[in-house]
Amino acid sequence: MPNADDPTRVFTSEDLDWIPIALIPKGEAWIKVIHADEELGKVIFKFRFSPGCELAPHTHRCHAIAYTIAGEWEYEGLKLPVGAVAYEPVDSTHTPSSGPGAELVVVLSSETDQFLINHMADGTDVSFDMAFFQAMQGITAEEAEKLIEEVAAAAGQGSNPQPA
Repeated sequence: MPNADDPTRVFTSEDLDWIPIALIPKGEAWIKVIHADEELGKVIFKFRFSPGCELAPHTHRCHAIAYTIAGEWEYEGLKLPVGAVAYEPVDSTHTPSSGPGAELVVVLSSETDQFLINHMADGTDVSFDMAFFQAMQGITAEEAEKLIEEVAAAAGQGSNPQPA
């Protein structure tokens, strides 16, 4: 029987949709935000690389721990096969990629509401802050598509935002 005073919580991603991430320079990537906790400054999500995927370079404004649960990914010459754990410190910058495709579980921890800054090819920076992760938490693929269209329209890029 659960104890009402026990702060333990269980979160699952099985019933969550994979949400496509926009502005990926090469290939495709998807995210399932499992939990975004503003009070604790923590975000937990699953991330999936398509085969041949390369993300935009990004800088961490948080600590990150990424555990590879399928496939293999890499950055800066480091190969991360199934079972590998990467620790990425605050202010580290790198460009993750995956040849065969990969799936990760990622835990971010920040003392502020800032987590990642994606450096796009056209020189713009796109921040993933707590508000971003909270908006992605529990969202359906259809809701995400509508949100991406709204953001793209507000940015003047039409309905299919692409990096320059």
